Amino acid sequence: MTCDPRASLLIRQMFNAALEAVDPAAAVARTIRVTDGQLTVNGRVIAVDGKLVVVAIGKGAERMAAGTVEALGERIDSGYVITKYGHANGLLDARFQVFEAGHPILDQAGVDATRTTFESLARLEHHDVVLALISGGGSALLEAPIDPVSLDDFAQLTRQLLSAGAPIQDLNAVRIPLSAVKGGRLRQACPAGRFVTLILSDVLGNDPQVVASGPTVPGTVTRNDAHDLLKQYQLSDSVSPAVQAALAANPPAHKAGGHDDDLVVFVADNSAALEAAAAGARAGGTPVEIVWRDREGEASVLGREWIVEVTGRKGPVVLLGGGEATVTVRGDGSGGRNTEFALSAALDLDTRNLSAWTIASLATDGQDALTDAAGAIACAGTVRDTRASGLDPWQCLQDNDSLRVFEQSGGLVVTGPTGTNVNDLYFAVNLDLVETEPQ
Repeated sequence: MTCDPRASLLIRQMFNAALEAVDPAAAVARTIRVTDGQLTVNGRVIAVDGKLVVVAIGKGAERMAAGTVEALGERIDSGYVITKYGHANGLLDARFQVFEAGHPILDQAGVDATRTTFESLARLEHHDVVLALISGGGSALLEAPIDPVSLDDFAQLTRQLLSAGAPIQDLNAVRIPLSAVKGGRLRQACPAGRFVTLILSDVLGNDPQVVASGPTVPGTVTRNDAHDLLKQYQLSDSVSPAVQAALAANPPAHKAGGHDDDLVVFVADNSAALEAAAAGARAGGTPVEIVWRDREGEASVLGREWIVEVTGRKGPVVLLGGGEATVTVRGDGSGGRNTEFALSAALDLDTRNLSAWTIASLATDGQDALTDAAGAIACAGTVRDTRASGLDPWQCLQDNDSLRVFEQSGGLVVTGPTGTNVNDLYFAVNLDLVETEPQ
């Protein structure tokens, strides 16, 4: 690969600094502690007169649960963890039941794990407290479809929305009315007197109703909202008959209100990762400017817009952004939003003859869609290398085949599951610039 190795190394160092800052175990451990046998959350004392039960859902679930053990020790009575395949690493003791399940497509293991957790919570009493640890990926991992929707119906619906380029907010808004646990329904089914929900956010804007579809917080999404979104994505007639029937039926009785004593706290998010990446560069004396926050949109479009940011710049040396793109699937290639962003940006760097810039788009969970990479580092040379190998990078972009480009030319960033999940980070580095004043 012909990208500047110094820039590539700096990008990896900044990314590692970001991941360290949003480590789920550390984020939870610094938020809670035991004081005189009671739970303290950000200095607020939560009386626990009965059991203290931990429920952790999402890609960061096991590490978040490990953070509770570090902070609370033997005060925890029991726990239930549902995470993605490959994300459980034996960090927890026998008090915890740990389940792995499918993501981003729901599978039977997820339904079975949800049923076990749901039934266990339903047996708690009013003087018990539930510490709910919620992280990205929970929408697929925690699920109990309502009748007549089957597992296959739910999986098909998720695939259709993902292929249509629906962002997580819209994806969850369609699925919530079809679920017995989303939209606060898990909380409503549990008689425990208090829930404390700690959220590691993968949702831009930090809406607790959206992270993992808000199983522990009051929900406001309606069936009409789901209908409107299916119409927007031209899926009204192609979703399964069972989904259509469930959305057309009278909604079941559901207490939408919350519990006054419940508490919701965000422990880490994309902004925290972004600031840590910037601090990592500044610590080495490198000028940095954060130019994007909470950015959304089509990955190939965002890639081009990222290059607009660098065009004509005389400093600083590093530009950073945070957000999460979507991909509307039109081809049958392999890749994800981050590799597609990087390929689109590289093509624009080549077109504009901006050979000094190195860019990257990386997923903080280490998994860009269904690939095994976090994303890719790219430059104008990526395009030239791809063409020299006999591939047409532009056609690969049209075919949603970005992964193939980086497998051929180099630049893939493979971390394995990071244990956290706070959206994506975007990098642009030009070490030939001479500005010395940080932005």
